[in-house]
This record gives sequence, C-alpha cells and structure tokens, in this order.
Amino acid sequence: MTVSGNTTDKLGVKLYDKVSDVIAELISNAYDADAENVTVRVPTGKVLASRKGGVIRDLGHVITVEDDGHGMDPDEADKFYLKVGTDRRTDGRRGGGGARSPKKNRAVMGRKGIGKLAPFGICKKIEVRSAGGPKGENGYRISHFAMCYDDMVKDIDANYEPIPCSEDRRWSPTPGTRIIMSDFLTGRIPDSDTLASQITRKFSLGLPDFQIAVHDTESGQEISIADMKIDIAEGTKIALDEELDAGGQKLRVAGWVAYSKHPYKNEEVAGIRIYARGKLAAVTRDFGRKAGFAGEHSMRSYLVGEMRADWLDGEEDLIASDRQDILWSSDKGEAFKEWGQKVVGRLGRDAEKAVRNATYRTFADKSNFEQKAKERFKDKEVYEAATAVGRAVGRIADRGMLDNAECVDGLLELILAVAPSKMLVDKLALIADDESPHALRIMSSLFGDAKTAETAWMGQIADARVRALNKLENAIRGDPDPAGIELQKILEEAPWLINPQWTVLQSNQNLENFRKAFQAWYKKTRHVDITTTAIGRANKRPDFVLMSAFRVIEVAEIKKPGHVLVDEEFERLHGYVRAIDEFISANPEIAKVDDRCHVTLVCDSKNVKGLAESAYDHLVDGKQLTQITWEELLSGARNAHEDFLSCDKQENRADRA
Repeated sequence: MTVSGNTTDKLGVKLYDKVSDVIAELISNAYDADAENVTVRVPTGKVLASRKGGVIRDLGHVITVEDDGHGMDPDEADKFYLKVGTDRRTDGRRGGGGARSPKKNRAVMGRKGIGKLAPFGICKKIEVRSAGGPKGENGYRISHFAMCYDDMVKDIDANYEPIPCSEDRRWSPTPGTRIIMSDFLTGRIPDSDTLASQITRKFSLGLPDFQIAVHDTESGQEISIADMKIDIAEGTKIALDEELDAGGQKLRVAGWVAYSKHPYKNEEVAGIRIYARGKLAAVTRDFGRKAGFAGEHSMRSYLVGEMRADWLDGEEDLIASDRQDILWSSDKGEAFKEWGQKVVGRLGRDAEKAVRNATYRTFADKSNFEQKAKERFKDKEVYEAATAVGRAVGRIADRGMLDNAECVDGLLELILAVAPSKMLVDKLALIADDESPHALRIMSSLFGDAKTAETAWMGQIADARVRALNKLENAIRGDPDPAGIELQKILEEAPWLINPQWTVLQSNQNLENFRKAFQAWYKKTRHVDITTTAIGRANKRPDFVLMSAFRVIEVAEIKKPGHVLVDEEFERLHGYVRAIDEFISANPEIAKVDDRCHVTLVCDSKNVKGLAESAYDHLVDGKQLTQITWEELLSGARNAHEDFLSCDKQENRADRA
C-alpha cells in the first residue's frame, strides 16, 4: 500500500469516530461487492477502550463485518483495496468503469476510495480476510492480511506493507469478505436499540436483494434491522416525485415529508433524511428555511421525511468528503435547497389544520375539559362558551407541553375562567351586528345573561375558596407536624383567608414594587439579605410574608400549630415592624399607604416577658398587631365565606339529586 501517514490520519480518524458510521461504510462496501447478506458482530453497550494517565488501554473487544459478496483474491486486493483515493467509478481497470457492480449491476455507493480507512476512526488494527477472483479447482483464492494504524501514520511517504495472516493465498469454497476490527481507541458502542436505529437510518429506504444482520456478541441476541418506523400525524404526509430545475437541468427527487405525532429528539429519526444511491447523504430540519412560515413552531421538532436524490452522487459529486452532508453551496445544491424550502412551506400550509386538530384531540383527551365544564357550569350557554374556548386553546397549544400534567391543568383552569366572559362577549357582538328590530329584545336578554355569567364567576370563586379552605384545614388538622413554609404559601396564595378584603388584585403590582424596594433598602441599611415571600421557595422559609400593600402594608407572621411564641422570636418580628415603619416614613412615594404597617400573627399561644411583653402590648394597643390562633383563622375564614360555602354545598346536593 502506498499512502502518506497524514492521509490515513485525516481520512480515518478525522472523518469517522462513531461505531455506526464505520459499520455503515463497511456495509456499503459489501453492497458494492454484490453481497446479498452482511453479518455484523458487535458487543453493544460496551466501552471500547479506557484511558488512564493519557494512555489508552484496549479492553479486548472485537467487531466483525462479514459478507457473501464477490470478494478479492490477492491480486485484486493489491490493485484495488490497497490503493487509497482511487475513484472506483472511473477506474478503467474495473468492468464498466466501476460505476456499477459486476454481477448485480448495482449503482455502487463507494466513490472516493477512502471508506476502507474508516475503521481507523475507532481502532488501530484492521484484519481483512477476503476470498474472490475467478473460481478455480480448489475454490476462491484468499487474500488475508492485517493493517496497523501506528505503522501507517509515520510522517513519511513510503510503501506500507500489510502483515500477511494465516490464510493468505489459501483457498476458500465460497467467496466473501470478513473485516475484523480490534485494538480500539476510546469510545463507547451504543446500546442495541440505538445502534440498530443508527444503522437503519443509513439504509432505511430499502435495498433489493440485500439483508443486514447484527448480532450482539454480549447477549447472543440478534438485533433487528428493519425499516424505520415513524408515527406520522394523520393527514400531514405529502408524497413527492418531482423534478427541480437547476440551470436547465432537470433533477428528480422522490419520497415524502410529514409531521410526526410526537417530537423526535434523537437524530436517528428527526428531520428529513436525504439518500443518494440508497445511502444516507444528509439530514436537514427545514432546508435552512428562515423563520416566518406557516407552522414554523411545530415544523422543526416534528418534521420528518425521506427523499431520494441519486443525482447528488452522480457524474458530479455533491456529497461532502465525510459523506455526512451535501455541498449546498453548489449550483445544484442551491436549487435543491430552494426547492426544499418550498416543500417545507407547502407542508406547513397543507398540514396546519390536521396538526391543530390532532393537538386539540390530545388536549381534549388529557384535560377532559368538556366534562369538567359540564360539571362546573349548569347553564347551557356558559358550557357552550367553555367548549368553544377549549377548542380554540387546544388547537393552538404546544404539543410538546401537553405531556406536562401541570401545563394541561393550567390551560383547563384558563378555559373555565374565561368561559363566562366569552358568553357575554358573544352576546354583545350579536347585538352590535344585529340590525333587525329584534335587537332590543336581545339587549334585554343580556341582563339575564349577565346574571348567569356572574353566577358562573361566583361558582368558580366558591370552588377556589372552598378548595383553599379545605387545603388549609387538612394542613393544620391532617398533618401532626405541618411544614411552616407550606402554611405560609397557602396563606400567601389565598390572603383572603386572613382578611376577606385582601384580594389578589390588591396584592399585585403595588405589593411587588414595595417588596423589591424594601428588601433592597433593608440590605443597604442593615447589611442583611431578607425575603418576604414564600412563593417560589422550595425549602427555606421567608423571614416574614408581605400580604397586601393597599392603604396599609399588611404582614403575616405564622408559627406552626401548637407552637408557643417566645421572647427571641417576637423581638425579631418587632425589629421587622420598626424597619417597615422606618422605610414607609423615608419613602412615602414608594409605599403609598395611609399609615404604619399591620401584622397578623398566627400563633396558638405566646410566652413573652419583660421588655418583650411591653413591646408586644404596645403594638396591640396601637392596632399594629393582631394575634389569632389557627382555629380562629379557620373559623373566621369559614364564617366570612359562608355564602360561598353554602353555594358549594347546594351544588353538591343538586349533583347528588
């Protein structure tokens, strides 16, 4: 073999570093050799070699690729196999110029004459045992030799002599080739399923009279290599058999594109696979189409397809040297890209309705929103408004997010919250568009509809508040040692449990502005970081909780049920109260309140003495501190919201009836 040491390194290690890519190259060679059967033996899921202290240690694994093709006798091996970089398709020494295989007349996959070096991307030793040539009285002559990477990469141009092996120049009753790889570089063989997908992907369009068998030498099991199965969304598949124009040349492309039912993250399935002469040439997500086309947000995660474009590997070679991508910058590559972008756009337009319908069906199944709306709303028109909102939300939802139960629940609550407003808006639109004399009658019916909508709203509020009360009661009475931070979260998310006048609307922007400004001021003046919210905190309790910033800064301080407040705890709380009052006085434009802060202390009992007791009484007398027990909080919340509770009980009785 005549080869520069640098050539072996660049064409072996630098181009092929995945086991599946190397195996695919050897399978391609078997196809070109008119083989009908290829058998791969590989230990899946194994580390090829280890590295310690910069030294690679081989672990004794072996990978074998064997075929029943025409093989090579010693003369053919010397002329063709041991000659690197020869274009086999134009090699005059081969029958038909080498563009087609000698027996089955296959359009050969090989071209550049470098695939034989692919194994050096993962190993240091290749053993070749091939029997071929004219059949003699004793069968087929065997060419058997080994090539060692370390000997080949010496930085000199010299004739490299492969190492003869035991069967060299002997005879075999059948033709065929066996490649044995050993002395591996670092890396890992993927698990059997992944390896099967990677190999299938290389040849998934199906090749006539050609079977690939893969045996796992670790488990002894055969790995199935079958056509790649992709779950395609109904109504999205577009069959392709077209000619694109490249400067007057007609280039045929056949295959299909579609949306998948689920987003594929692994590269073996995702995207459009492009094949030339039965072998993978490239994978593209969208032919480089820019943003702004119909369905673009679904396209890139769900786009799948297969295309055959043999002209990519015809007289003009438009496939990159590593055989992993297309030379898109060429004239034909540019024409292909432009055509592909139009196909992607067409799929986005044609499949948009089918994709949205499929998304809606998934959402409807997972959320059961129609049944939930029927249970929530007794009025038919509000129920119909809820189903209309559900259909709209379901069609535009992100399909990938529908696997998240929390996201589905959030969308369900949005639908139920919007439904009453939707019903009223529809009625108002009907009145605005109706020019008939019946408009006044419709207008009068609107007042009844408004009452219906209000009832529906109240029902939702009742449901939410009943759930919050039950949640608090379960936390207090159902858990012998409830987590303090969980109790704080319940009260912060439902401030009306303490005071019915504290609503979410009152505690939004003003409260957040005050919170941020106060915490920054406290750090600047006290040189300590504090936090005043339990929301978004996994384990660490806040120092105290700011509940409302409407006229008065409301603070909630809680102690777990049964806890006794002691001097040290109160003194810390008292310090926070003084700090808030000081901040309010110094920053009236930020605080925008009428008076000092007020603290609601939820604590079952106290034991404060001396100065702490005097300070405690002073805050109580000045109406800056109110202490309530957990039972008082529960009882007060239920009494204040008994209308909601009675509404919930009436609905439950009606449902049971």
